[in-house]
Amino acid sequence: MLNRRKLLQGIGAAAVLGGFGGRLLAQAAPTDVIVIGAGGAGLTAAKELLAAGINVLVLEARDRIGGRAFTDTSLGVPWDRGCSWLHASDVNPLVAYARQNDFEVFADKFPRQIYDGPRRMGGAETAGYRAVQERMGREMKEAARRGLDIPAEAAFTQATLADPWYSMAESGLTSWEGIEPPNYSVLDSQQFIEEGDDLMIPRGYGTLLAHYAREVPVRLRTPVSRIRWTARGVTVDTNAGASSARVVVVALPTTVITDGAVIFSPHLPVEVLQAHHDLPLGLMNKVALRFKRNVFPSERTEFWQLRRKDGRRIEYLTRLWGSNVCIGLSAGRFAYELEAAGEAATIEHALTELTTMLGGDLRRQFDRGATTAWSSDPFARGSYSHCLPGRYGARAILARPVGGRIVFAGEHTEQTAYGTLHGAHMSGLRAAREARRLLAGSST
Repeated sequence: MLNRRKLLQGIGAAAVLGGFGGRLLAQAAPTDVIVIGAGGAGLTAAKELLAAGINVLVLEARDRIGGRAFTDTSLGVPWDRGCSWLHASDVNPLVAYARQNDFEVFADKFPRQIYDGPRRMGGAETAGYRAVQERMGREMKEAARRGLDIPAEAAFTQATLADPWYSMAESGLTSWEGIEPPNYSVLDSQQFIEEGDDLMIPRGYGTLLAHYAREVPVRLRTPVSRIRWTARGVTVDTNAGASSARVVVVALPTTVITDGAVIFSPHLPVEVLQAHHDLPLGLMNKVALRFKRNVFPSERTEFWQLRRKDGRRIEYLTRLWGSNVCIGLSAGRFAYELEAAGEAATIEHALTELTTMLGGDLRRQFDRGATTAWSSDPFARGSYSHCLPGRYGARAILARPVGGRIVFAGEHTEQTAYGTLHGAHMSGLRAAREARRLLAGSST
């Protein structure tokens, strides 16, 4: 690794280049591939191409690498502001990398607790909740088996929709997609391969990604405004000037493109632009709360939530890594509502819910907190992708190169692993293969 600077807040060290102002520095050799975006997809693509001896320039708008994989240590323990879980551990290639590089990982087997006001509900009382969750899962699978590209909620029977536990179970599905079940395709959602336990990483998922990409040089604080592509190659315009290459890998969230933050000249083919619109980002945000002492009734880590009938759910991960830090997760409309209200209001809401469950001493023991705001982040504009109902197949469109010069990468392009860092990683591997193929074809 080219340890030029230590990135803050636990993201880890990453190689970066200077020259943030003025014209881009001249490359030692002609650039073969420009990679736009130093999140999981872009870093993987760059690492693969560099290993193959290809000249690569990586451009990142932020002042750090990692994108939506970012580990924060400002509260004294690592907590991931974005992705946190190694999903589908039996087929997730990052699991083996973590273990080979001495990152502790363990299965998320934490007990789930539901509170009715200050009372912890027993297993018999919450049996209906588990039952409706299982029924919803079966009904969604059946709809997908029939090939129905309909809203996920449309797959549910009237009995399921009328179940008194439905609103809470629906909020769990909202957390998975970052948007409510009426707004995403059940057919698309059921293509995700979920094999193996979900694993957690005490050092942080963002730290793991930074370790993986530690030898990838990245030019930070260099947002791209325009991509000009022709039959001869590509030219990328940035705040530091322009740079040219034979191929460009675009590893940006769909929302950055649909909002017009990056312009393509000439414009993208209509089906490619439409596919970006068909894969918007849902929202999951977090609120991290640090207490002066352990305010919870157990020393172990648990998942808590307050029973609510309005779907305004925060799920709390208590005693993070055995510390006095608690992480609350919200998704969908409620996450947007909290983000719009601001950090102080979000922290207050979380403290009010926890006080309802545990009593007034909790508030007196509160030390400090922090929140995420992914929809307001100009370089993310959301958390992870979902497919609009009736638009199944959009991911496959974005997995194909455009004009022999543009390759798209990102979790939104991975049908079986969308919404995850390992999906972004897999897309980066594919993008590197496609870029090499395009380079070989353009040289003949």
